Amino acid sequence: MRERVGNTFRDVDRRARRTPPADGPGSRIEQVLDMSRDAFVETDADGVLTQWNRQSEVLFGWSRDEVLGRPITEFLIPERHHGAVLDELESAGRSGLAPARTRPRRLDLLHREGYEVQVLGSAYIVGTADDLRIGGFLYDQDEDKAAEEALAHAYLYDSLTGLPNRTLFTYRLAYALAKGKSAPGCVAVLVLDLDRFKAINDGLGHEVGDELLVAVAGRLEAADGTAEVIARLSGDEFLVLFDGDEAEKDAVDYARRVLQALRAPIAAGDGEVFITASIGVACTSARVSEATPLLSNADAAMYQAKKRGGGTVEVFGEVMRMRVLDRMHTEHSLHRALERRELRLFYQPVVEIHGARAVGVEALLRWEHPEQGLVAPNRFIPVAEESGLIIPIGAWVLHEACRQLCMWRADRFGGPRGAVEVNLSARQIDDPEIISTVARILDDTGLPPANLTLEITESALMNDAASALRVLQALKDLGVTLAIDDFGTGYSSLSHLQRFPLDILKIDKSFVDELGVDRGGAEIVAAVVKLAHALGLQVIAEGVETERQLEALVRLDCDFAQGYLFSRPVPAHELVEKFPLPLGA
Repeated sequence: MRERVGNTFRDVDRRARRTPPADGPGSRIEQVLDMSRDAFVETDADGVLTQWNRQSEVLFGWSRDEVLGRPITEFLIPERHHGAVLDELESAGRSGLAPARTRPRRLDLLHREGYEVQVLGSAYIVGTADDLRIGGFLYDQDEDKAAEEALAHAYLYDSLTGLPNRTLFTYRLAYALAKGKSAPGCVAVLVLDLDRFKAINDGLGHEVGDELLVAVAGRLEAADGTAEVIARLSGDEFLVLFDGDEAEKDAVDYARRVLQALRAPIAAGDGEVFITASIGVACTSARVSEATPLLSNADAAMYQAKKRGGGTVEVFGEVMRMRVLDRMHTEHSLHRALERRELRLFYQPVVEIHGARAVGVEALLRWEHPEQGLVAPNRFIPVAEESGLIIPIGAWVLHEACRQLCMWRADRFGGPRGAVEVNLSARQIDDPEIISTVARILDDTGLPPANLTLEITESALMNDAASALRVLQALKDLGVTLAIDDFGTGYSSLSHLQRFPLDILKIDKSFVDELGVDRGGAEIVAAVVKLAHALGLQVIAEGVETERQLEALVRLDCDFAQGYLFSRPVPAHELVEKFPLPLGA
């Protein structure tokens, strides 16, 4: 029996408190309930606690031992809700309807410390009128809200720098562009890429790289004036958005402040790091009012700044737009050039200095465009390298050059008998398939490896010296000859030069041009020849055009030469016409 007194129940013929058995099914149920991530609370029809799991202890601060057997109104229900709770318990006890479940609703419950906890839960009723149980699972809405906010922050902000990420920047850019369509104004995007960050990251470690990125983010924020958003795109690339009538001017002014701010060293690791950045700025116009082309234009301007050596800002304008369009057209046409057989190989003889006997040829790529005629190599080869097309094109060049030399070697009417030189770009050196590609082509064509010379530019070797060394050694193991091209135009060190398994050093044309004109030019060439011979390398002088240059090279004990003095690069059949007798042994 029980009777209600005010907002409490008074027991008539039962003990003041009930405690479930320590053993048996009840304890197993408790173990299961303790595994739940939600709080679980259960009472009997009198409102006395019969179940209280571990998450309830965490959420409300009361231990199981402290609450079991106590009326729920004593500690968990705020006083203002006592009447409503007791009415519900009494109604459930009278009805004896079981099982039943209520809809989820918000509840305000008390923590042990006195403050209220807002939870969401639904009650269930099970059992019979004589043995009724009322309870349910509860979860903390504040905790849920905090989790949602944390998830939203992780979705919209960079975890390392705390700046907005690409997603949030994209939202803000879309909003600015949409607003600009209904009201006059300008939207400008700034793209910033750190110069030589990869070398710092690889050389000093990723932890130092992360410290550097955080410091740069701080300086970007400190330099801010009118930016709408400063975001980290990925890696070492940042995006900044400007919106308003003076957006382009604001972006350029901001870029200059940033470049100035980056001049001061950054404390990272155990020392200081100096860093510069390349910045590109693009603004909306009558032609460009969408996000993708706007970002592409800013990116193109940034790459132009990087080509200028970094540490500067470029604004995308009409001249750059025409250059970008031309590059896009070139790249699209180049995709079809291989399958349409528009690529050609021209050959230029390599001549022995003493006796002017041709000992081999260099294979040079040409593009015979159906509308533009012969396209200059400096127009399409950089595009091929940047787009990655140099990989399939380079494989075709290598195969065609080896095939042609094999034909000449088998032809008794004339043609080279020595080596064919083929250029490898930095992109090809980085290609993980380069060794297998060279081996396969030598096997397919039947050319002896000793008759193939692969030329690598000085800058390509220095881009990643350790990786280049591994690739060159593997190529050397195939039996091919290796040459360093355009020597003197890069930034290699003598120690690196000595480590590479090279056979030939080619002196760049810019030094040969000075022979017979400037005494200093002769001294430089003489020093290079002596250095190469000391390292056991043969020397080829490129771009020889006059007898005076040839005479100077003879005096300087250079080994070989090539240039217009002997022959321009010509198609294979013209080379045989120029040199009807076999070239080389």
